[in-house]
Amino acid sequence: MTTSEIKITIDGIPVPCSVGMTILEAADAAEIYIPRLCHHPDLPPTKEVVWAESVWQGHDKIVGEEEGVAGEHTHCNLCFVEVEGQPEPVNACITQAEDGMVILTAAPEVIQRRKQALARILANHPHACLTCAQREGCSRTDCSTNVPVEERCCILLGRCELGKVSDYIGIPDNTPKYRPSNRPIITDDPLFDRDYNLCIGCLRCVRACNDLRGAEVLGAVRKDDLSWVGTLKEGSLLDTECRFCGACVEVCPTGTLRDKDGVPVIRKGDPLPCVGNCPAGIDIPGYLRLIALGKDREALELIRSRVPFPGILGYVCFHPCEENCRRGFVDEPVSICALKRYVADNVANGWEPMRRIPMGKKVAVIGAGPAGLTAAYYLHSLGHEVQIFDQAEKPGGMLRNAIPDYRLPQEVLTRELQSLEQVGIQFRLSQRFGDGVNIDSLRVQGFDAIIIAVGTPVSKELSVEGSDVEGIHPGLEFLQSAKERHEPKLSGKVVVIGGGNVAIDAAMTALRLGGEDVSLVCLESREEMPAHLWEIEQAESEGIHIHNSWGPLRFLSSTGQASGVDLKKCTRVFDDQGRFDPEYDPSVTHHLPADHVIVTIGQDVDRTLFESVPDLEKGRGGLLKVDQDFATSLVGVFAVGDVVRGPSSVVEAIADGRKLAHAVDRYLGGSGVPDVVVDLPEVHYSKLDGDGSAITRPRQRTKTAEPSQRISGFDVIEETYVTESARLEAERCLACHLRLQITPVVLPPELWLPLTPDSIESIPEVEGVVQLLNGEKKIIRITGTPNIRQTLQEYLDSPGEAKYFLWEQDPMYTKRESELIQQYLQEHGEMPGGTGGDLDDLF
Repeated sequence: MTTSEIKITIDGIPVPCSVGMTILEAADAAEIYIPRLCHHPDLPPTKEVVWAESVWQGHDKIVGEEEGVAGEHTHCNLCFVEVEGQPEPVNACITQAEDGMVILTAAPEVIQRRKQALARILANHPHACLTCAQREGCSRTDCSTNVPVEERCCILLGRCELGKVSDYIGIPDNTPKYRPSNRPIITDDPLFDRDYNLCIGCLRCVRACNDLRGAEVLGAVRKDDLSWVGTLKEGSLLDTECRFCGACVEVCPTGTLRDKDGVPVIRKGDPLPCVGNCPAGIDIPGYLRLIALGKDREALELIRSRVPFPGILGYVCFHPCEENCRRGFVDEPVSICALKRYVADNVANGWEPMRRIPMGKKVAVIGAGPAGLTAAYYLHSLGHEVQIFDQAEKPGGMLRNAIPDYRLPQEVLTRELQSLEQVGIQFRLSQRFGDGVNIDSLRVQGFDAIIIAVGTPVSKELSVEGSDVEGIHPGLEFLQSAKERHEPKLSGKVVVIGGGNVAIDAAMTALRLGGEDVSLVCLESREEMPAHLWEIEQAESEGIHIHNSWGPLRFLSSTGQASGVDLKKCTRVFDDQGRFDPEYDPSVTHHLPADHVIVTIGQDVDRTLFESVPDLEKGRGGLLKVDQDFATSLVGVFAVGDVVRGPSSVVEAIADGRKLAHAVDRYLGGSGVPDVVVDLPEVHYSKLDGDGSAITRPRQRTKTAEPSQRISGFDVIEETYVTESARLEAERCLACHLRLQITPVVLPPELWLPLTPDSIESIPEVEGVVQLLNGEKKIIRITGTPNIRQTLQEYLDSPGEAKYFLWEQDPMYTKRESELIQQYLQEHGEMPGGTGGDLDDLF
């Protein structure tokens, strides 16, 4: 034992600990539970809180009666322990461990004092439900004992820390009845609800706000021998310049501060809402903070740790991350995608050479679109020799051939793809799969793995009368021709058929090629259109007319040239199961004159590419079938991207390419694509930056060309952020990730037992309910039984995932079983084991 180590004894167990540790910290390290509510491992003691002069609960002002530091009388006193030689029990959370201490956590006087302290806490907190015999499985709406609503516990019943601690200590019979205090309940703030009736004065939120985050929005006063918590300024959370970081909600042991229903939540073990909605899993808050600090190169490095083409994504990603950005529930989402584009455009180009060890394996990638290029990049970085085959003269696939320049400038595409050649990836272009390049020939050339990433390069056709007349253009071919040659030159009226992003681009391109009156017709209603709202609004601002809920009945022509489209009313696009199954009312029709019609109703696989590979298993629509590792029915042949999943976004293709590279490397004997951790100290912090001004700052707008100007050419519609605007926009991030860094509280021990013969031997043969848990201590089955031991023995003989169990005796076991299932559903939103809700699956 070193001089910095000491040894104490807790409940007869020798516990080594370090000098300076409190008894509570030592007990936690030894997994010996001591109850607590005011203590939190990340926060200073309650006694160090400085009383404010006054606080506000909404518009109610509470003036304090004390000044200075709170002192020890504000402790919850639930962590009392008995120390040998000490006349009185001590608070384990503030008493330092000393060498040789002998401590008892469950001495009779300690238990009595804890119960007294708990009774004082519950006297000012609704607790009728905590003492109700029917609380488990309760609907939280109807009360069989007619307890008034204001005296009931909140919706967190069964999940809140206070309830769990109360169950552990035991609520004394002499606990005073709760008297409603009619404090404010505030539900009109963004992100969080506040119910001050539930506050127990633990002051955790105040310490989290001030000491942990440095926001200084919350405060506390002492009045009537109680601690009152509120904001230091009057009004809503926006009025108080709350930063909405969520630290206060995370540490609240009751339902006083809680997340609003209907907003993306932050959960331990889950990705952040923005990151979870990003197919590539980019560390969004990390790179936003780096931009805010002026560290653009580091921000780009962090983005590139997950995607090889940040510039391309910065221009064309549909930013699903922003749909789940919690800042969007305050005002507008952070402009995550535009900030990615900012760093890609403003940091001098050039990648560090890959540190790679040659593995002696060769990989062929067929298709130079985003999925294939991404797979090639990662496989090359893992030491494999990679060659990319493509039928086009230049790589890029749809990035180069179909996405208009006003969305993705050629120079950006060229800049990012040149980097692949710079690091040594070989391109073999103008070589079409099936024409000399096939599976057999590639195997002969010594390729150990073959990746098919040919996309869906063919426009779907419409089986409509008159579809073969002059002036009707397939959408992809039209966009490709416009991209390469700015042709065909158009005039007169143009009708685009389709409601997706390709249709929007076709319509906007038609305007730029000379279309004088462009209309877009789609089956979907405005709300159902697959195109994104911002795309639709962009098109309409340019003068494009959108006709929703119409489908083509026939194409009309005059002297062999398209002259118009007859439309029929679409009454339904999807059936009750959400499948595409349009229905029409042919009695309701409409006519649109048209000199040109562009058909953009979807993309398809080029089936002729696979004529030389008849054994390649295909599924719906000719898409290639793969397993979870992207392997096809042919050994050593993999497939990825749109040829597998159907038309998708660029970011989804890039994400799939990375996953495929991981699987192929493992197939070749490697360990897969590592999760590169970019260790940047600026990403690891706890206090919020700056003051509260960013919370009221509107979203920074990029300079956008006027519609009348931009339709005359293919210049980029929106400019890249300038540095100052980028910094201001990045600062709007709420730093939700900081909430995940908060240490979880130590909760009372659960009562589960290992599913072993020794554990079962002591269980009586009585009626009751058994709950089985898996290795992660998650309940997977709840079963009522007339013989608990016999049922457990049956599970032991065939345990499946079960590792632990809980049991309780109850002669009305079917009723108790139902209550526990309802309780589980209330807490987890699913049946035990993740089943969809069929009770028959449980028995």
